[in-house]
Amino acid sequence: MVDFLAENNLCGQAVLRIVSRGNAIIAELLRLSDFIPAVFRLKDKSDQQKYGDIICDFSYFKGPEYYDSKLEAKPDLQDLDDEFRENNIEILSRFYLAFESVHKYIVDLIRYLDDLYEGVYIQQTLETVLLNEDGKQLLVKNIFNYFIKMDRGTNYTCPVCLSSAARSSADSNLDDICKLLRSTGYSSQSGAKRPANYPESYFQRVPISSTFISMVIGRLRSDDIYNQVISVYMGITVNLVEAWEPYKAAKIALNYTLDSANIREQASRYSVSMEGLRPQIQQLLKEGFLREEIVLDNIPKLLNCLRDCNVSIRWLMLHTADSAYDPNNKRLRQIKDQVINDSKYNPKILFQLLLDTAQFEFTLKEMFKQMLSEKQLKWESYRTEGSERMTELAEVFSGVKPLTRVEKNENLQAWFREISKQIESLNYEDSTAAGRKTVQLIQALVEVQEFHQLESNLQVCQFLADTRKFLHQMIRTINIKEEVLITMQIVGDLSYAWQIIDSFTSIMQESIRVNPSMVTKLRATFLKLASALDLPLLRINQANSPDLLSVSQFYSGELVTYVRKVLQIIPESMFTSLAKIIKLQIHAIMEVPTRLDKDKLKDYAQLGARYEVAKLTHAISIFTEGILMMKTTLVGIIKVDPKQLLEDGIRKELVRRVAYALHKGLIFNPKAKTSELMPKLKEMAATMDGFYRSFEYIQDYVSIYGLKIWQEEVSRIINYNVEQECNSFLRTKIQDWQSVYQSTHIPIPKFPSVDESATFIGRLCREILRITDPKVTCYMDQLNTWYDLKTHQEVTNNRLFSEIQDTLGTFGLNGLDRLLCFMIVKELQNFLSVFQKTILRDKAMVDVFKAMLSAVNPVKGIVANASKVYANAVAKTQKIWGPYLESIMKVGQMQILRQQIANELNYSCKFDSKHLAAALENLNKSLLADIEAHYQDPSLPYPKEDNNLLYEITASLEAAGIHNPLNKIYITTKRLPYFPIVNFLFIIAQLPKLQYSKNQGMTCRKATDPVDWSPLVLGLLTLLKQFHSRYTEQFLALIGQFIRSVMEQCTSQKIPDMPSDVVGALMFLEDYVRYTKLPRKVAEAHVPSFIFDEFRTVL
Repeated sequence: MVDFLAENNLCGQAVLRIVSRGNAIIAELLRLSDFIPAVFRLKDKSDQQKYGDIICDFSYFKGPEYYDSKLEAKPDLQDLDDEFRENNIEILSRFYLAFESVHKYIVDLIRYLDDLYEGVYIQQTLETVLLNEDGKQLLVKNIFNYFIKMDRGTNYTCPVCLSSAARSSADSNLDDICKLLRSTGYSSQSGAKRPANYPESYFQRVPISSTFISMVIGRLRSDDIYNQVISVYMGITVNLVEAWEPYKAAKIALNYTLDSANIREQASRYSVSMEGLRPQIQQLLKEGFLREEIVLDNIPKLLNCLRDCNVSIRWLMLHTADSAYDPNNKRLRQIKDQVINDSKYNPKILFQLLLDTAQFEFTLKEMFKQMLSEKQLKWESYRTEGSERMTELAEVFSGVKPLTRVEKNENLQAWFREISKQIESLNYEDSTAAGRKTVQLIQALVEVQEFHQLESNLQVCQFLADTRKFLHQMIRTINIKEEVLITMQIVGDLSYAWQIIDSFTSIMQESIRVNPSMVTKLRATFLKLASALDLPLLRINQANSPDLLSVSQFYSGELVTYVRKVLQIIPESMFTSLAKIIKLQIHAIMEVPTRLDKDKLKDYAQLGARYEVAKLTHAISIFTEGILMMKTTLVGIIKVDPKQLLEDGIRKELVRRVAYALHKGLIFNPKAKTSELMPKLKEMAATMDGFYRSFEYIQDYVSIYGLKIWQEEVSRIINYNVEQECNSFLRTKIQDWQSVYQSTHIPIPKFPSVDESATFIGRLCREILRITDPKVTCYMDQLNTWYDLKTHQEVTNNRLFSEIQDTLGTFGLNGLDRLLCFMIVKELQNFLSVFQKTILRDKAMVDVFKAMLSAVNPVKGIVANASKVYANAVAKTQKIWGPYLESIMKVGQMQILRQQIANELNYSCKFDSKHLAAALENLNKSLLADIEAHYQDPSLPYPKEDNNLLYEITASLEAAGIHNPLNKIYITTKRLPYFPIVNFLFIIAQLPKLQYSKNQGMTCRKATDPVDWSPLVLGLLTLLKQFHSRYTEQFLALIGQFIRSVMEQCTSQKIPDMPSDVVGALMFLEDYVRYTKLPRKVAEAHVPSFIFDEFRTVL
């Protein structure tokens, strides 16, 4: 009969493919479980308030019209729904495809069973498939996969979101999928009651033939079940006491096993077994005990020992696991307590046995692999040696080769020569015949020694003994079979502990902390745990499925993650020691001066403190040595390099500590009388310097590039936090799994927000904006300093940015700059929205603008009765200038901060890396020259669209501070009617609130009506920069006309002094030219030079 899993057996291949797909789907569901968007859980109040109306459960399908009408009634809610979908559609689509594949899997299984019933597979029926061992396993596995996938699916389902994802699928089975995966009411939480008729009603959603289920149960009923706690798949444990509770017959049958005396007997048996096995396994692991001849002579004994160890470990692990018992179930608690007491359960002793067993298993496997690889070579070597010994002995009895007291004997000569030929003729390929013949040859050599009285000659006896020894070795070697390795693999299976093993993590870490060399034994345990990968991969591999690689990567990745988790205790311990070292170096050990009096030598020696530093440093070296003892290991399909593991562990611990320090250190109290900004920055700088110095100290002792790691990880932390902070300004947000800065192995921790900011960089930025707020401070451009409007005391100055540079480095300043860019964009967008929706829709305002345009036309002329015309227009538009001024000054304030950051970055770049600064400046000038040349002559080269040069050089220039924030285009804009005249009226409306001072420039007249000149000018300049240059031209022309008209009126009225509003307008033009670095003729095109001459006398 054809093998059930043979390629030409269509029935076997069909069910194999279904099981293979089932295993792949389970891996995908487990993988996706780590990527459920946090917002789906609605744990935070803010999430509940924001998304509660758009994330619904299955009640949505009872009345979809109600939910849809609620969305349509509120445009904001509809916009939020669209934004939510845009942000999550990629991961939702993947969830939907996974759930769709669950449905398809079940449909395909039912179709396969129907085909069996209908006789599609010739000579195969359900009965014949169940009689076959592989067939029985595959059908049972299909039922199991069915339940597991549905259970996993219902845990992750959000129907409305699935509906969104299904829209992108051409062939959607949404109704069937929702029916299959809707909640069952079952909860795995402790104390939760099982819903009525669960899981029977669950399976009825897509019913499978009851005949099929009955036949499978009938086939399984004959199999033995030894435990009440069983592992079903990749460490998923089930306690039959709880699972079989609703089933009367099964419950009665199980109760015989759960008799108190029976539990005591089983627990005591495994307790005694463990006590006997521990010394036995430790004896086998002694150095030099497991030699090749010992192993070959005792294969059955060694395998029995291995089997006993694994059976004891399995029983004790499963029956003492917390996950197997519901603490709210009294009977389960009693059973667990009895098992623990009667087995004298000690987790440390059990773990030690697991360690020793894994080490013994690993050693034995490696020896067998080595022996298998050398098997034929050694067998042929022994055969040659034995044959040569017989040839030499034949020559001895020929009388030609002299040997003490050996007479010539032609019979023996011929006999030994024949034996030599017989040995030489043994065939390795025919191992059975060769084995029998070898035994006969050994017997013949024993007999020849007895019958021919050869015992008297010791040398001849030695030759015979050596030959017999080689023949024995040949028998041992020919018995080295791969079946032993297969048996060890089956016996040593640890898949049941895939999840339970985590309960031993603390014991593992404590063992490593006490003895770092323990890592070598743990290596064997991790490799033993890797054997669990065979379970999900076996059928996938047999089916030649393309899913093999992705499923292998998932489970291997999970195991490597666990290895990293266990070994993370080493970097943690190292950093604990480092903290003590740095504390001693900073606070205890005095720096030795260049010249030192000998009577003070003892004071500076500080032998106690220095000994403590040496002791701690040695401990760090020992930890490093411990992890490096773990050789490069293949865990599943992922190669684990201990040096890389150490470096990643150090990076992870550094990231954890630095991220936590930044989170805790940069929290500000906005109600504090004096700002906490500078003191906290200084404190944070000292903390960061401590981390930096510790890394500088450690790098040589652990053989890592300390400075490289420091810069890479600190930049990653800051960039990630900037990215997360900027997410609040983005419609399509960057998720953690999409971030180039986030890492699976070296994750950057996320902390709950303490205010409106999501991260420390947001808190820092908002604190700077708070203390430099134009409504309460005045910025002096000449001094780069902010002063309090009321007290006139200095609030902060450009030293602030040097302090940020000392604390967060270039990455921090650059990140702050990026965040300010996003804030400026948001402010400009809000401003334009208000301009379009409020100002341009106010008919009264539009009429004022129209009247004003006609009054000032032509712009080159003079406005008659200027003071009255301008004053009336300003008075009529007064109500709109409050929010207008606030937005403009906010933008200007942020532009000042960006300028200060650029100055600090450029200064530090030139100081710390002058060659880089010079190279960037020259490259920038060259590129600009080439671009200008191209526009003059299009035949000259220009970077193509797919060339990233301009994008990349821009990022480098901004990081080096070689850019002007005022020249940046932040938003794309459309034509806006009345835009120049509105901005003109706005600026002249603010001029009466300002006054000119020779020492301070333009300052606010009243602290109660604050207007800060620099933010005002820069904000307006930035706003105009976002539009076509003709708007700026028209705006400047209107200001020029205002100056000429008011001056003309003053001349006609013989007013000698230049009006303050004209001084303000001229100051605006002066500052505009200065900030934009444009030639003076831009301003003089609108204002006669004699007015500027008179203005300079005022200055």
